[in-house]
Amino acid sequence: MTPISILHIVEDMKIGGLENVLASIVLGLDRRKYRSEVWCLSEGREIADELMQKGIKIQILNLRTYHNPFNLIRLAGLMRKEQFNILHAHGYYASTFGRISAMLAGIPVILTHVHSTYFNYSKRNLWVEKMLSHVTDKVICVSKAVQSFVIEYEKIRQEKTCVIYNGLDIPTLEVTDENIIQTRSSLEIGDSDIVLIVVASLNPHKGHSFLFHALQKVSEDVSSFKVLVVGDGPQRKELEMLAKHLGIASRVIFTGTRSDVPYLLRISDIFVLPSTEREGLGMAVIEAMASRLPVISTLLGGIPEVVKNGTNGFLVNPGDQQALAEVLIKLIKDGEMRNKMGEAGREIYIRNFTLSKMLQDIEKLYDHLLKREY
Repeated sequence: MTPISILHIVEDMKIGGLENVLASIVLGLDRRKYRSEVWCLSEGREIADELMQKGIKIQILNLRTYHNPFNLIRLAGLMRKEQFNILHAHGYYASTFGRISAMLAGIPVILTHVHSTYFNYSKRNLWVEKMLSHVTDKVICVSKAVQSFVIEYEKIRQEKTCVIYNGLDIPTLEVTDENIIQTRSSLEIGDSDIVLIVVASLNPHKGHSFLFHALQKVSEDVSSFKVLVVGDGPQRKELEMLAKHLGIASRVIFTGTRSDVPYLLRISDIFVLPSTEREGLGMAVIEAMASRLPVISTLLGGIPEVVKNGTNGFLVNPGDQQALAEVLIKLIKDGEMRNKMGEAGREIYIRNFTLSKMLQDIEKLYDHLLKREY
């Protein structure tokens, strides 16, 4: 049987939630049934390198604008030559560029995958999404909140949309008490410190400054805690200066980008995602839940579909420093509550957010749209 040929198209493959979901899909699908390629329109970056090492075909096209009609024609020609069965596009830029070219190339099934709520879209962006929906077979939304955004703001018909939650697989880690002690010591974390961890790019919408102001209030009530800030981005220097200004620099550990996030989660006690503007679902939240950590986050986007307030964590309004400080203090002081919420989060992860469930849902969609039975 000839494998189903799938083209995933994306702007680049830097480290990020969208890119990690895409990587999970192409690595997780049965390669006997599906032949997946990833085309990066502008550049490759870190995750593209990882995928190439694992046998996924990657192309870097250096096409940085779709306003030039020759670029659209060139991309359509490349698609036509490969005779793909499905185009699966990710992100606004790649979805616009890719869907127009796929239509010209005659690809039978065209999908776009919406990974967040983009309330900053211009009228032009919304118009483009609405027009391209007419040549799109399905708009995959990573949460019900994203689906509502697509229907209400982009004015796309509900029957064109579906919800497929992000899923991930957690590697089995051999972690001993000695490993934990050594790692904590290397990060200058004391034996009695409760460890908070936030895993996110250092961009304004992720809310690190909101968290830091809340931590200043926490430090007035709690003495033994540290915060691991995992990730990097344009705000790093600004956030380092803010931590000093607020008097919490000794408690905040900037780790930069790390390849051992699952391990860092294992040495932590509480996960925090203080996003203030948009959040489609929150892959980092799901990873924390799979690692049995209670989660503190915000009432934003798809997060309330993952974190049940009072069950596996707490949710506060974006920017509410006092409320964030109060729930942080509550969890720092109550180890029994942390354990109970962590176990509840693990159960929610197993029911709804495993990699196998996401892949199963995507395979069903592919097969349904191609009208092939196996």
